[in-house]
Amino acid sequence: MGRGKKKSFGSKGRGGSHVNGERKRYKKFEELARDNKSFRKYYTTQQIVSEDEFPELMETMRTVLPTNFRITGSRQQATDIREQIMTEFVPYIRKVRIDGAEIEAPHPLPWYPNEFGWQFSIPRIALKKSTELANFHSFLVTETEIGNISRQEAVSMVPPLLLDVRSDHIVLDMCAAPGSKTAQLVEALHVDVAADQTPSGLVVANDADYKRACMLVHQINRLGSPNVVVTNHSGERFPTIRNDAHEAVQFDRILCDVPCSGDGTTRKNVRVWEKWSADDAHALNPLQIKILQRAAYLLKTGGRIVYSTCSLNPVENEAVVAHVLNHFEGALRLVDVSGELPALKRRPGMKTWKFMARDGSFHDSPETVEAGTATRGTRRHLEEFLPLSPERMDELHMERCMRIYPHLQNTGGFFVAVIEKVAPISVDEKKKAAEAAERISKRIDARAAARSENDKIAEDVQSVEGDQPVCKRQKVESGGDEEMAVDDSADKDIADDDIADDDSADDDSADEDTADGTPNVHGKRAPYLPDNP
Repeated sequence: MGRGKKKSFGSKGRGGSHVNGERKRYKKFEELARDNKSFRKYYTTQQIVSEDEFPELMETMRTVLPTNFRITGSRQQATDIREQIMTEFVPYIRKVRIDGAEIEAPHPLPWYPNEFGWQFSIPRIALKKSTELANFHSFLVTETEIGNISRQEAVSMVPPLLLDVRSDHIVLDMCAAPGSKTAQLVEALHVDVAADQTPSGLVVANDADYKRACMLVHQINRLGSPNVVVTNHSGERFPTIRNDAHEAVQFDRILCDVPCSGDGTTRKNVRVWEKWSADDAHALNPLQIKILQRAAYLLKTGGRIVYSTCSLNPVENEAVVAHVLNHFEGALRLVDVSGELPALKRRPGMKTWKFMARDGSFHDSPETVEAGTATRGTRRHLEEFLPLSPERMDELHMERCMRIYPHLQNTGGFFVAVIEKVAPISVDEKKKAAEAAERISKRIDARAAARSENDKIAEDVQSVEGDQPVCKRQKVESGGDEEMAVDDSADKDIADDDIADDDSADDDSADEDTADGTPNVHGKRAPYLPDNP
């Protein structure tokens, strides 16, 4: 094909789209609809809030989200920036009047530790009319470019806080981009470490999208921390990492901020209103389950997972958590975090909800869903979209999940569940746990035998010396070496030492099956991943 003018598709000028051959003008932000009949019908039926409270929720979801930012960096540096904001900017902004109206001054989020999380609602037009506001805006832009401040929605700051990361932890962020939560995890590694030292922990930031992973690298570079690795893998198939001894590495903490429909973000993503459909959640639920299941295999026993979405839909939230917990039958449990971040307003997780078919009908059971009202893929996963039995939902303590609604504290919508791994899952994990238990048992038996022998010798000495007082517990000489008789607390010390040694050994579940070739997993349903046991 010869060189020439590039073929033009469509005319130049303002954007738009074509519908039935006619040009459709893009609407301005103010003209976009902020309501959806299906959305309203779905969530009133699900009763996510009371009937009286629902209008307030809807009204808040139509308003613009306030600006939030988080002060980052070392503890001393963050404290200096916080004091600068409080002393140099807030007092002057409080005096600003735009067209006779007061401007809400920036204020710290009451639930964020050390007043490092901030919020303000200043219209863009106000920034141009006030020198004080313009200076504050320039300050935020400069500090953000340096890396001392991070723009981040308030509710998205919650999951990393509840993950409880310490400086020696190995942490995995399975769906990390754009990187604001990853930055919080990295900062948590450095909190209790001197400025001239490096923590022993590590954050592995993963994202399935290559371009987003590259953006993640750019974001992480601003932190200047050597304790970060960026990877590009599908979260549900995140590979097994092995150390120099070819032992599988497991993680102390895992953040699963999974892909979701995002219907809790209507305050910043206004187009969610016109595009929302219940089918979005149905399409994402299987992927979300796979990611959480894979995280369970990658987690150490005793470790913690935080599962989160920016969706209000129970199909993406409680349904995923309940079915994964049920799948592993007691190996995972929900953690009660009601006492953490006490100033954060939240609601408990749901235990009942319904499935909405394409014809708008609601169902409590897969059997009542008529043919043609759901796609083939949807029908295959109907059981996973619905809650378990009421008794089982109570046993799993689904109320320990956390729902954050926009009208509670002027934020977006969010869901968080904190999960702890309390028992081994994989074949390798169970094998190592059994070996550790056997070692403990043998050492305790050996100490018990030594104690019995010492008692026998002491009795013989007493019988020889008559009434002369003799200490029943005494040293026993053997081949020039002396060994103290063991008291009862020694057994516990042995067990604790062995358990500590066993916990430090990395392991993974993704490569072992039982002797007969069947996957060794809890529950009735086989795992989704081909590389899981």
